[in-house]
Amino acid sequence: MSQAIKIQAIIDTVCPWCFIGKRRLDKAIEKFKAAHSNVSIQVNYLPYELDSERKTVNKKESYIKKFGETRFNSMLPMITETAAGEGIDLKFGGVISNTFDSHRLIWWSNQFGKQAELVEEICKLYFERNEDLADHETLSNAAERAGLVKKQALDFIKSNEGISEVRSLLRQNVYYNVNGVPHYIMNDKYAVSGAQEPDTLVEVFEQILSKEQ
Repeated sequence: MSQAIKIQAIIDTVCPWCFIGKRRLDKAIEKFKAAHSNVSIQVNYLPYELDSERKTVNKKESYIKKFGETRFNSMLPMITETAAGEGIDLKFGGVISNTFDSHRLIWWSNQFGKQAELVEEICKLYFERNEDLADHETLSNAAERAGLVKKQALDFIKSNEGISEVRSLLRQNVYYNVNGVPHYIMNDKYAVSGAQEPDTLVEVFEQILSKEQ
């Protein structure tokens, strides 16, 4: 009998741990599927705003303001090394901006089955190329790199479509008691927080499988 695991992956696109977590989730799914080809795993990426009132500011300076220069400098080697372990060339140049439009675009891409690809490209442009996620051209470029039609993506971003829907999804985070990201809700009843290692996620998948057989 075929079974399914549905994952709601709650992320913010300027959170480095969310990018690390996405890469680890991809690895976990690949490993699990190799042993359980009859189990389907569906991932739906949902929005979270670490700072809904954020204005565009220097990325590095924003981290120093949040953590203090001493703590930021001590954190930097650890997080860049962790990211490198997942094939991510993490950079802290450029700016950090409001992420609402990036979440709208991810929501929009779901109808084309391209959420995972778009999340990957948005994160690469932001974390590896220091692009501005408030810039519509940057977002439409990410959409094109993900296999979507750039003009359609740009037209969508410039419209008001998806605003109320994404705001509704953001309000759900209160219901689910989500206080940090990445956060995963599996089959609407199992919650996992943080950028867990692939083997840890595989163990969770195995537990879900055994409980729901």
